[in-house]
Amino acid sequence: MSQEYFLQRLQDSIRRLGLMEERAVEPDIEDERVDARESVRRLSRSRVAALLRQLRAVHGYSYEQIHEMAGLSQQTLFDVEYKDRRLTLAELRKLAQCYQVSAGDILGIELD
Repeated sequence: MSQEYFLQRLQDSIRRLGLMEERAVEPDIEDERVDARESVRRLSRSRVAALLRQLRAVHGYSYEQIHEMAGLSQQTLFDVEYKDRRLTLAELRKLAQCYQVSAGDILGIELD
């Protein structure tokens, strides 16, 4: 499958999620690459946020309990779960330890 096909499928998925506006004109190739990277970033943050919400629910933890265990503010936790805030590596490691999973598990990748 071509890169253009993959890019179009990704953009279509983002549009369906309401995260990306329709374009009135055809963008140039560089704009498409930037849009593709931004689309991937949005999807990744959305996936990580959903997983963190699920982990917190499965463990039955409140934001206060996570704050006490991981040392992250309740506002930071809320913003990561609901407001498209990115985690730092240190924050990711603290949350992984709190939920007893690896950072790779949260990101959905294998880390060596």
